Amino acid sequence: MSILKNRKLYFLLSFIEGGSVMAAELLGAKMLAPYFGSSLYVWATVLAITLGGLAAGYFMGGILSYKSKNPLSLFYVLLAAATFTVLMPFSSKMILWLVGSHSLIPSVIASATCILFPPVFMMGMVSPLIIRAITTDIEQSGKAAGAIYAVSTVGGIIATFAFGFWIIPTFGLTLPSIATGIILGLIPAIIILKHKQISKGIGFFLLCAWAFSASSFNKTSSNIKVVYNTEGLLGQVMVLDYPRYKDTAIIGTSRWLFVNRISQTMYDPYADENNHEEKYFTYVYKIGEFADSLPKKSNILLLGLGGGSIAKTLSAKGFNVDVCELDKRIAYVAKTYFQLSDKVNITVDDARHYIKTCNKKYDLIIFDTFKGEDPPNHVFTMESLEETKQLLTPTGNVFVNSLGYLEGSIGKSMRSIYKTFIAAGFNVEILPTDPDPNQRNLLFYASLNTVKPNPDFISKSAIDSNDAVVLKDEYPVLDILNAEAAKRWRVLAINSFNADYNQQRLPIFK
Repeated sequence: MSILKNRKLYFLLSFIEGGSVMAAELLGAKMLAPYFGSSLYVWATVLAITLGGLAAGYFMGGILSYKSKNPLSLFYVLLAAATFTVLMPFSSKMILWLVGSHSLIPSVIASATCILFPPVFMMGMVSPLIIRAITTDIEQSGKAAGAIYAVSTVGGIIATFAFGFWIIPTFGLTLPSIATGIILGLIPAIIILKHKQISKGIGFFLLCAWAFSASSFNKTSSNIKVVYNTEGLLGQVMVLDYPRYKDTAIIGTSRWLFVNRISQTMYDPYADENNHEEKYFTYVYKIGEFADSLPKKSNILLLGLGGGSIAKTLSAKGFNVDVCELDKRIAYVAKTYFQLSDKVNITVDDARHYIKTCNKKYDLIIFDTFKGEDPPNHVFTMESLEETKQLLTPTGNVFVNSLGYLEGSIGKSMRSIYKTFIAAGFNVEILPTDPDPNQRNLLFYASLNTVKPNPDFISKSAIDSNDAVVLKDEYPVLDILNAEAAKRWRVLAINSFNADYNQQRLPIFK
């Protein structure tokens, strides 16, 4: 029997194509994340481009299946899809370099379109062509279509779990993208070679060889040292050592932690604190100053670890510090690269789940939960704060580290957090770390008791929360309210990245 008449072959190709679609979507989103983040508008764009590419592919595949009499049409389409997938790590870096410095939203849409649309469009053409190839009786066409789309979907489900939980965290983005393209194109290339299409088949294998060679060639020459770099479902985690200058001489390095290129932690061991230089971000000192008023051996819960600056500071003051951190890579980084003490007890868990299941009482609970520039929806709802109250001692307090925007539409997310704390029965004050909203953090200080006045608190009369929203589980809108602020932070990060030659020379992704 001719291989082109083998139904099992077509079901196998459908399975591989379905898995490749989801692999391309996840890989494409993660390729965008270090430059544009992984906020709502980025994921909305990725989903829209993926669905649009598939829809266009289904349409064109249907037309081709009707008009083309060439039995190799399916394999040419698969080979084209495989080629675009192999090239994704290289095309994405070039595209981000070309358009990434322009207006954020158009840049996201343009980048996602150029990176994702070509491979997904070609993959979308595959199912109609396979259905046409295996259908011999028009009465069986519905059954054939259902079987092909079911097999393709199963391949997509398996690939989503595999890439999300193992392949991307283990191997990064470049090698999995090349490998996905090879798996997608291997059978078509062999079949095309068997049908004497030598240039097309050999060309694909030469492209794959070049891609593997190019992926191992590191041409960066930045004076910023990459200490740690990994990709994962929760984003890119990178630890960098920046040269520390005194006059024109390098005297050492300061160490930074970035998640999707948004700074999470800074540690400068050469900072002269007696001369008003800071080893850590300002908010770490502010929280440490407040903690000095707590009894010794107080129990403190930190939700979100970062590089461990807060945990390290509070542990050094003699407090019992428990940390809940969602990303196990962050826990590893804090201990390995930021010297976090083993005295700090770290639990890898979701903050809300930890709050729900914890039975311990705390004198201070600190929310420092960020994924890049975004606070999580489910952690700041009324229901979550009611659960948080159950973990507080009678004199317990809460700190929330947040973005610096409070006024206008850009500050509506922070005003909504403020309003939700008040609705949950807390007395709330807000402490800014700097006058400039673009440079500062806002520290929400919340207590079920009377809050001692502080001249550095923002006056309540200056906080207009009339348009703010009380956040609830059934109304998860914090990421939508925060979109403008997240966009501003991302633009500042991109501008900083583009303004520094040495940062430009850093790898965009692994």
